[in-house]
Amino acid sequence: MQKVSLNKDTQLLIDSFFKIKTKKNLTGFVEDLFSPEETLDLAQRLKIAKLILEGKTYEEIAAQIPVSTSTISKIGQVIKFGKGGFTLLQNSTKAQNVSNSKTEGGAK
Repeated sequence: MQKVSLNKDTQLLIDSFFKIKTKKNLTGFVEDLFSPEETLDLAQRLKIAKLILEGKTYEEIAAQIPVSTSTISKIGQVIKFGKGGFTLLQNSTKAQNVSNSKTEGGAK
């Protein structure tokens, strides 16, 4: 039996997302690639990570998002022991928001 390696498949996925340049095209790609349920699951994971990184408790998050605290805990463990992707996304979003507010503030 051949051992399954996801490295090439993972790289294909990453490269595919990287090639898409606009939100409109990315929206279409996500809608084609994932079922509505899969998209919701991914969106909820991102929202959970954002709330954890903002310092919300698991109970506060569970009150906002209809998932179990074990799901929230799993995302918390990924944030704590993973490769840093959620934190990187959160930090780049914060930096972008600061940049946008400076641009908008200077345009007044």
